Amino acid sequence: MDIIPGKVLQDKRLWLIFAMAVTRMGFYGFRYFPLLDDYIQYGIYPFVNHPIKEIFIPAKLFAYRPLAHLADIYVWGRFWPALGFVFIAITILHAISAYLFVLTSEKLHAPLGMLFVVVYLLSPINVEASYWISASSRIIVGLFFCAVSVYCLVLKKHTASSVAQFIAMFLYEQIAVVSFAANAIIIMRHKQYRQFLMLAINVTVFVLYYGLFVEITNERADISREIINFNTVKQALTPWLYTRLYTTGFTRGNAMAGWYYIPIIILSILAAFVEQTEKVSIKMLLVGLWLFVAPQLPLLMLANNHISFRTCAPSLAGIAVIVDNLSNVLGKAKLTVTLCLTIVFMVVCVSELFDYRENYLYDRQIVDYVATNLDLGGKNAVIEAKDAYIEQNVFFVDHIKSVTSSDWALTGCVRQYFGDRTIPMIQINPRDTQDINLISLIDF
Repeated sequence: MDIIPGKVLQDKRLWLIFAMAVTRMGFYGFRYFPLLDDYIQYGIYPFVNHPIKEIFIPAKLFAYRPLAHLADIYVWGRFWPALGFVFIAITILHAISAYLFVLTSEKLHAPLGMLFVVVYLLSPINVEASYWISASSRIIVGLFFCAVSVYCLVLKKHTASSVAQFIAMFLYEQIAVVSFAANAIIIMRHKQYRQFLMLAINVTVFVLYYGLFVEITNERADISREIINFNTVKQALTPWLYTRLYTTGFTRGNAMAGWYYIPIIILSILAAFVEQTEKVSIKMLLVGLWLFVAPQLPLLMLANNHISFRTCAPSLAGIAVIVDNLSNVLGKAKLTVTLCLTIVFMVVCVSELFDYRENYLYDRQIVDYVATNLDLGGKNAVIEAKDAYIEQNVFFVDHIKSVTSSDWALTGCVRQYFGDRTIPMIQINPRDTQDINLISLIDF
C-alpha cells in the first residue's frame, strides 16, 4: 500500500478518531452490560459440545448472516462473560472504518472533514448498533469490512477489496447493499469498469445463497417478492425523527456526565479545529443521498420488516457525507457546528450507556428471582411482566428492552443462568394459566 504505517501513525486525525470513539463508549470503562440476544448468542451457543451439529445446523443459522453466526460461536462468544474485550474491539473497528472512509474520500479527490466523522461515529441514533454486541458484531464489523473494501479498491488492491466486500455482505443484509453502493461509486469514479465483474460475482453469490435458503427458515422468510413496499417508507423515516433522543438524552446525560465533560470538551475543540472541507459539491451530495437511500431499500422491500434504530446505522455514512458537505455554506461557523454536535452527541451517549447499565441491573434481579422460583420439572410463566423497567430517552421497538419483553429472551437468559439450554420455554403473561407455575413480577 502507498500509505506506510509510519505516515498513518503520524496522522493526527487517526488518533483523534480513536480518542473520540473510545470516549464515546468508555463512560463505564468498557464494562459491557448484556441484554436480550446476548445471553443466547454468547452465553449459550459457544459452550455446547458440538456447536455446528447442535446449534448452527438445527437452528438453521447457516441460512442467513452465516459469517456473523459463526463469529458468534467461534470468536465473540469465546470471551463470555468478559464481553468488555469484544466491546472495545468493535469500538476500535468502528473508529478504523471512519478513518478509512476519510482516506478513501481523499483518494477520490473529494475529501471529507471531521464533521463527517462526528456524525458517522458519534451520532446517538447509532448507539444501539454500536453498543449492543448482538447488533454491532454484524453492523459495525460489517461497516469495517465495507470500509476496507472501498479503501483497497481505490488503491487498486482488487483481490483484497473483493474478499472484504464478500465478508461484509454475509454479516448483515443492509451492509451487503451499502458495500455494493459504495464500491459501485468508486468503480464508476475511477472508470475501473472491469471490477464490476468481481462485484457482480459477489452479489450473484449473495442473492443465490439467500434465495436458496429463504424458504427453510422463519427468520428471513419475510423477504418479499414486492419491488417496493411503499407503506414502509414512513416507518423507515420514523427513527430519524425522534428528536426526544437528543433533547431528553442531552438533558439526562448532562446531569450524569460530571467530570466526563473534560475529555468531551477537549475532543470537541480538537474536532472543530482539525482540517475541514470548504466547498459544497453537488456530486458529493448525490453520493451521500445514494449511500443513505441504498441501505434502506431492503427494508422497503420487506413484507414484514423490522425497522429500528440499528437499521439506521448503515445509512449514517450517507447522512454524514451530506451534513459535512452542506455545512460548508456556513463558512467558519462550521467549526461551531462541529464543536456543538460533538458535545451533544457524546453527552447523549452517556445517558444511553447509563440506560443499558440500569436495564442490565434490573434484568439480573428479575432473573435471580425467576430462577429461585422456577419449577424445573414443569411449565413456567411470569405474570405482570413489562417490556422495560427503566426510564430512558426513547421507547422505540426493542431499544434497551428487558429480557421480560419476550419469552425467548427471558428463557435464553434463564438457560444461561443455569447453564442448561434444555429448560422449556417460559411464557410471558399467558392467558391460560392452568397447570402452570406462575411467577409474579408485580414487585418489579
